[in-house]
Order: sequence, then structure tokens, then C-alpha cells
Amino acid sequence: MVMNRRYKLLAIIVTIFLGISCEKDLNLNPINQISEDVFFTQENDFKIFTNQFYGSLPGFGRSNRDNYADIGNAGGHPVSNSDYIEAQGNGFGADWGGNYATIRFTTYLINRVQELEDQELKNQVMVYEGEARFFRALAYFRLLKDYGGVPIVDKVLDLNDEDIIYGPRNSRQEVVAFILNDLDAAIASPIGSLVESVDIGRVSKNAALALKARVALFEGTWSKYHGTPGDSNSYFSQAIDASLQVMESGKHSLFDRRDVLGDDSYRYFFILETDKPSNPAGLGKESQNEIILANKFNTTDRNSGYISVNSGNLSPSKKMADMFLDNTGLPITHPNSVFQGYGFDIDPATGVPTNYEYLDRDPRMKSVFVEPFSQFWYHEPYDRKYDAPSLLNTGAFNDGFWTSSTGYLIHKFIPEVAQGVGIDYPVIRFAEVLLIYAEALLERDGSITDTDLSKSINLLRNRVGMPDLTNAFVSTNGLDMKAEIRRERSIELYLEGFRFDDLRRWKIAEIEMSQDFKSTKFQGTPFEEPFEVFDPVSGSIRVIDNSLKGFTAYDTDGFGIIDASVNRSFEDKHYLFPLPLLQLTLNPQLEQNPGWLDGR
Repeated sequence: MVMNRRYKLLAIIVTIFLGISCEKDLNLNPINQISEDVFFTQENDFKIFTNQFYGSLPGFGRSNRDNYADIGNAGGHPVSNSDYIEAQGNGFGADWGGNYATIRFTTYLINRVQELEDQELKNQVMVYEGEARFFRALAYFRLLKDYGGVPIVDKVLDLNDEDIIYGPRNSRQEVVAFILNDLDAAIASPIGSLVESVDIGRVSKNAALALKARVALFEGTWSKYHGTPGDSNSYFSQAIDASLQVMESGKHSLFDRRDVLGDDSYRYFFILETDKPSNPAGLGKESQNEIILANKFNTTDRNSGYISVNSGNLSPSKKMADMFLDNTGLPITHPNSVFQGYGFDIDPATGVPTNYEYLDRDPRMKSVFVEPFSQFWYHEPYDRKYDAPSLLNTGAFNDGFWTSSTGYLIHKFIPEVAQGVGIDYPVIRFAEVLLIYAEALLERDGSITDTDLSKSINLLRNRVGMPDLTNAFVSTNGLDMKAEIRRERSIELYLEGFRFDDLRRWKIAEIEMSQDFKSTKFQGTPFEEPFEVFDPVSGSIRVIDNSLKGFTAYDTDGFGIIDASVNRSFEDKHYLFPLPLLQLTLNPQLEQNPGWLDGR
């Protein structure tokens, strides 16, 4: 008993001694975590925190709304044919929870910068506040496009902020004003300083200006065609001014290396890499300055999840193919068009095909699609020889290697190599800025001058060798300038996720989305029976059998109907997605969008 007491007393004395001797070195911060006060003490800490926002940028196979629309899906997609319902979670609309998480963290960083007492450090980290405002604006824009007005949260919430947590939605106009205010603040910040030094790929002033132009054009056309409150012309003016600043900055231009890549220059632009040869001229990403902001990938530690040529659910529709003009600048339906028709013939003596649909067309058609019966590279090693492409597009709907539900194969974004691909995804590029400038001018003024066409739309046409779009050409040929500018946008930005949102802001989705979704011409072509074609890759004759493909229905001209108009509809309620039912349950003051059930 005495020994036990002695041991206890000794233990107490040792504890007291250690406590006294170590008190001056005591660190109350957990050694396996970094506290806020310790972390945000130098510039690099703010940079590290801001890096997380770049993970929210769209990428390959993610946020591609061409699948939602009328030109880039095999048919039967629940949004494309409006066959979807209110969801318990986030549904098909913008990721409600994900975007509000971005809003919370960006707001937190903005507040941390504003509350800094160290003025020198504050001056150093203002750039990160600018980046945070850009990403907060982007998150709110995603929500706005899909849901209209949503709750604005401009502080980091805690459990005491019940008036905001359980508050009503802000109006659409308030959300737009909040977005534009954030972007103006980002533009006024030193946001581009890092891009111009060592951190290529971060948000720049031009990226903020371009996003402002995108937002203003979207809301200007939405207000104009949907009749919602707001001064559409004011929005158009902001879009024009922001895009013009980018155009006149001298920092960006369209990629055009036909001098070394020929007609494939446009296609190779979308698959440039840095440290691996991705084209015959050996050009890398550093050879272009068209992309203003990209989701960046590389061949070492962040490979891009690229689009596959045999993705049947990405098959382009006949409507998309028909958008490409003939090489004189006329629509293929125009009486004076040089378009030579659909289908193809096989020379019985040589087995060499003539594919009429691709003859005398806008050269971009052969960059966006793989021309039937042409040779192309796909999934090859980097050291391939460029004089002998490895595959033949047989024109088949399914030849055992790739599948197309429509007979059109995608070529845009398709890499030529098998592994380790480091292709960047263009989030904002200069081509879009030019399109915004032209469209906003036309929408605001009701017309556009040839001078303005020459510094916008015609730059896009010139880089692929297409003739200019002019007022005289439109008038002489009975065309519509608005339709031609919209056509140019649909062609140039195909597979970059704009089409669905464009149809909604133009308020023509009920017309365009409710039409038959069609394939290439099937009836009346060699597709109906097995046929032989010469394969220059193998140097032999191949037998192509599409006879079993067939379709349940055809139109009067022999085009397969993949998704009939009777199954495709677009109602007024579809212009906005339904709010997730979970959010309506959590916050009784939220109101569901018109036409949808509220789940309560």
C-alpha cells in the first residue's frame, strides 16, 4: 500500500514538472491539421486554397449539353426528348449542391482577403479574390441558366443564419446583377498578373471579360425572347463592350496553321499536346493563343478523359450535318447551292467510293466528322508514321470496331494516340468571343455592318478558307443574317456544350427539339445490301454489311428516323429545370419552377 502511494505521488510530481518545464513551448494547434489562423499567413496559402476551384471547370464527357439538344445525341436521351421528371437529388439540372459548395468556399476566400489587416499581404493576394469572384460568378451562372432565380448567398453561413438558409429565391434579375458585379470586380482586380508570369492556365482578365460577355448575351436574349424583366439592350451593350475589350487586347487570335497542316489545321487545334507529337508539324499547345481558359491536362499525371470516336451516344444527327454550308457559302437547301446530294456510289471495277454528302462543303465538316471511306488515325502510338493512317472509316453504322447510331462519326476532339493523352478542354476560347460580339450587335441594333462581320464571323470563316458573310450576299441570296450567325455558332462550338442553352435562350427549343432525330441517308444507297469497298490501309477489298441495321421508320427521302417527333416534345416548363425535390423539402420557402411538381 505504501509503495503504491509512493508511485502515485512520484507520478504526480513528474507530471507537474513536465507541465511546468514544457509550458512555454506548448502548441495548442493540432499537429495533424492546419488551423485557419496559421494557414492564411502568406501568399502561397491563398493560392493553394484557390486551386480547388479549377476542379469545377467543365471537361470531356462532363457538362456536354449537346447531348441534351437536337444535334448531338443518338435519340432517346431523357432531356433531349423531355422524358424526365422531378428528381429527389440534383436531377438533370445544374448540380445544386456542388455549385453552392463552390459558392461557399469562394465566398469564404473573398471574406478572408477583405478582412486582412496586413495591407502588404492583402495587396499580394487580391489576385486570388479576383479568381474566387470569377468562379463564384460561374457557379451562379450555371444555376441561373437552369433554374432562373436562386438564393443569393454572399456570406459564409452558420446555423444562426436561418433567414438565408430557409429564405426565398432571389429574382432572376438580382442573380444576374450579382454575377455581373462579381465579374466586374474580378476584371478590376490584378487577376491576370499570374497568367502573364509563371502560372499559365489560371483565370485571366480576358477570361473574366469573356465570361461577362457570355452571361450578358445569354440574359439579353433570354430577356428579349422570353419577355422577362430586364433591359435586353443594356445586356447586349455589356456583351459587346466586354468582347471588344478581349478582341482589342492583342492577346488572342484564331489558330490557323494551314501553312504546315493544310486542311487538317482546324482539327489538330483541338488535339494539341505539349510534350508528345500530336500532328505532322510537331506543333504543341504553346503554338496557339486561341484558348482563353482551359481545363488543362497532360500526358504524365493528369490525362484527359477524351471523347471516343465510337461513342454511339455522341452520334451527330442529320440536322447537324446539314448545317454545314457548301463551299460557296450557301445553305445546302438553297436553289443555287453546289451541294451534290446524299449517299454514295461504289465503282464496281475498283471498289473506290464517291461520297457525295461531303463534296464541296465547308472544310470544317471533315474536321468535325470522319468522312466515310477516308483513312484516319485512331489509338496509335506516338511514333506512328504520318504517311500511312491506320484505319478506314467504312461508313458503317457498326463494323465491329466502332458504332454510330446515325452513320456520322465524330472527329473533333478525337486523339490519334492510344494512351497518356494530354488534350486540354477549351472552357472559353477566342472563337466564342467573336461569335458573341457579332450576335450581340445584331440583336441590339437589328443589323450588323460588313466591317463588324469582317472582324468577327469572317475571321472564323477565313481560317478554313470559306467565303465571307456580307450583307450583300445575304440580300442577294434571300438569306437571314440572324440565322446565318446562329448557324456559324452551332458549327464552330459543336461538342463544346452550348447548343441546348442556345435553343432555350433563343426560345426556339419547342420547334427544334420536337423534330425527328435522323440518320444519314440509308434507303436508296448501297447501305441496304452488303457491298464491297477497297480498303487502302490493307490494300484489299472489304465487305461491309449494314443490311441488318435498318430502322423502324424512314422519312420520304430514305433517312432513318432514330427518334420520331411523336416521341419528342418540348413544353414551356422545360425551359427551366425543376428544382431538386430534396431542396424543396429542406427549405419550404423555395418555390418550384412553373409546370413542375413541388414534391410537398
